[in-house]
Amino acid sequence: MNVIKYFSRRILLWSFIIMMLPAVLFSAAGYYGLRLLLDAVPIQVVLDASNHSDELKIGLEKILPVLNIVQNFYIPVVSSLFVIFALILWLFLRGSIARFIRKTPLSDHVIAAPKKKQKKDKLPSDSIAEPVITKKELTETNKRFYLHLLSVLQREGRLIDFFSEDLSLYEDAQIGAAVRSIQDNCKNLLKKYLNPKAVFDQNEGDSISVPADFDPNTIKLTGNVTGEPPFKGTLRHKGWRASRLELPTLSTVKDPSIIAPAEVEIM
Repeated sequence: MNVIKYFSRRILLWSFIIMMLPAVLFSAAGYYGLRLLLDAVPIQVVLDASNHSDELKIGLEKILPVLNIVQNFYIPVVSSLFVIFALILWLFLRGSIARFIRKTPLSDHVIAAPKKKQKKDKLPSDSIAEPVITKKELTETNKRFYLHLLSVLQREGRLIDFFSEDLSLYEDAQIGAAVRSIQDNCKNLLKKYLNPKAVFDQNEGDSISVPADFDPNTIKLTGNVTGEPPFKGTLRHKGWRASRLELPTLSTVKDPSIIAPAEVEIM
């Protein structure tokens, strides 16, 4: 289900309801305030008094058009303003929810379908109930997937051990021998499970053309990017794509923060 669309209509409805209340209050206050003012100071009395005062007459000539506009358009203008405020509020909340959803794992905002009432009839004896996965269990599984490949690289190639080592204690020749072994193991592991292939077959440094319908997820443009595609440039990195996606089975460790367990040899 599209989560953004699911909430968007409800947010729009509540935005209009919330803004409708102050719109009614402002309209009623302005309307009755103007009526009270006109009852207290009748226009005809003021017009009669202006016949004896040029300054009052000039002032009335300026005020009366404005007063007529307010009488005729006050309520529509106030209502339109609050409709605009409601739309602005809806767009702001919709954008905030969209940003929150993009930053949150999918399992954190899955909307469960409404449960249907189950019949009281007993299930057949040979029926097997499907296991129910809770939201917490699904979240923990997703967290484990984030560290899973790193865990495999540690198990097969001791990659984290290499990153954690203080290389200043060793000679360059010793480091080179260790790196060769780690590189071979990790390379074989990646080839086994992902088999990465270059996005472009050309050599880095070669000239290359970027078509008008290029995929921004596949090609990243750098440098002086101006105008509209197609572009011509220099290949700085060939990129990588997984030609195979065959992840090994997750371990039974339930703590998602464990990349590799400690090893203790019993004597």
